[in-house]
Amino acid sequence: MDIRVIKSKNSIFDAFVNLRSKKELRKITVKELCEKALINKSTFYTYYEDMFDLSDKIESEVVDGIVSTISNPQMMIDEPVKFYRNLLGAMTENKALTNTVFSGSQHPNLIVKISKSLKKMSFENHPEYINDKKICTILDYAIYGGYYAFVENQADTNDYSTELIESVSVISGHMAKLIKENIPVLKDGSV
Repeated sequence: MDIRVIKSKNSIFDAFVNLRSKKELRKITVKELCEKALINKSTFYTYYEDMFDLSDKIESEVVDGIVSTISNPQMMIDEPVKFYRNLLGAMTENKALTNTVFSGSQHPNLIVKISKSLKKMSFENHPEYINDKKICTILDYAIYGGYYAFVENQADTNDYSTELIESVSVISGHMAKLIKENIPVLKDGSV
């Protein structure tokens, strides 16, 4: 990739995060972002349709960074304690950025994008399970349940403590039996 493209995108990213730390997404203008990023509007529109497109792409980058800590989606089934330690640990490491990018009305997008990404990983090798409502329900429950238990119990204090991560991880570990009983294990051992 051209160094100018990288510099422009990094400048846009930094300006966006800075503005999002102070304002709701809908209150940020392209003009304001371009001034902060020291770029022309035409440069912005070369890469993005509008502020919502930029926000969506940055949200996806942040989620990709978090989900990339999960080396194997089967870990959600076979090693849920390790899975949640990795997932919630990555969220903790990226807390400031995640809280900024997904603040306000964008907050629900975080778990929706994490769930979509994790399920995509789970179904890449076995597309026949994509429309299996039982499997999708169990995966959603495991993903959303662990996430919301974590978020609800740190909401007031913004405490991303190791103890809280461990508690959610262990509780999720107890779900392993239910998950394993209801999701067929394939010949290669993956979901």
